[in-house]
Amino acid sequence: MEIRNYRPTMRYRPFGTKTDVLVSMLGIGAMRLPATDGKIDVPRSVDLIETGFDGGINYIDTAYAYNDGASEQTVCRALNNGWRGKVYVATKMPVWELEKPGDQDPRLQTQLARLQTQRIDFYLLHSLNKRYWENVLKSDSLAWLDAEKRRGRIRFAGFSFHDDIEMFKTILDAYDWDFCQIQYNYAQHDIQAGTRGLRYAHNKGVGVAVMEPLFGGFLTGPQMPPGANRLFEEAGINPVSSALRWVWNQPEPAVVLSGMNEKSQMRDNLHTVETADVGVLTGREQQVLEKVCLYMRENVPIPCSKCGYCLKSCPVGVKIPVMFDIYNKHLLVGRRHALQPALYKSNLPNEKASACIRCGACKKHCPQSIDIPAWLEKVAAEFEKGGPA
Repeated sequence: MEIRNYRPTMRYRPFGTKTDVLVSMLGIGAMRLPATDGKIDVPRSVDLIETGFDGGINYIDTAYAYNDGASEQTVCRALNNGWRGKVYVATKMPVWELEKPGDQDPRLQTQLARLQTQRIDFYLLHSLNKRYWENVLKSDSLAWLDAEKRRGRIRFAGFSFHDDIEMFKTILDAYDWDFCQIQYNYAQHDIQAGTRGLRYAHNKGVGVAVMEPLFGGFLTGPQMPPGANRLFEEAGINPVSSALRWVWNQPEPAVVLSGMNEKSQMRDNLHTVETADVGVLTGREQQVLEKVCLYMRENVPIPCSKCGYCLKSCPVGVKIPVMFDIYNKHLLVGRRHALQPALYKSNLPNEKASACIRCGACKKHCPQSIDIPAWLEKVAAEFEKGGPA
């Protein structure tokens, strides 16, 4: 596979020392593609993806579980428009569904069919943590990766990760990984794998892809707490470009995955990457990011990225990310506005925080390790029982 027919403004980095691949510093995360009525808007999504490819992006990341398979199928639609052989595709195995050896095969077969390919370039074990690592071991998934690489259905093997630094090292040292994918941004540089994990992997020659550089959009202007947004406005600094430039200012990340869902976002990020690299983050940007980081840690109660992994496990149908978003924003404005209570009230009874039965199923799927039932109890107390939790 070669990099060709790309605009010269895109920048590329080696994807570790265990691959022979140069990846675009900006990649497409296909979990938050444009949607209508809760379902992927395929024409808009394909157009968005191709805009990125036209701009030099050569790496797109999807997963078996994203949008019930619609993400992989949509990526396939874009690839079929003349991009096969020009773009690297990454997708993931839902390890939480693996109970025994052989459980991987039907899922990989499904993915190959969805993507209409015989080989996946970059294949990840999805969302590893201590609990899911046990699934990996009991299903003999490491030996399975070796077998599939020999068979030729997988080119490079990796994993995405959501746990602490010690678990990250345990997993990284257990297998000859080609690459890994970690959550990383300026507001959470010491959380999960963090900077220590980033450098640990890089020093072992393992390529590193970064996800959540904007923490699910929470580090962008519209969704950012007002106090944090004011810090950027007063300094005349763009919160999105600065957040991305902060990651690219470090030599270890190979590709930064952004979950863009508008062409304007794609164009802005393509413009940002043109001048991004090690050493280009200004002192002024660094100072503002440090102030915002401190503000976020002191004022944002629930560190929810709105990934939605918790939703399918809820037997009641509580809209967990929505509940947390309403609560966060309500507290960040000092409980002064009526908008958030009104938004809470507009949800159906089974969707509200008070509908939680505290079964704990959601906690098993939360990448941020949030005690979801405990926080839902606080949300319900805030909006339904007449007093602060």
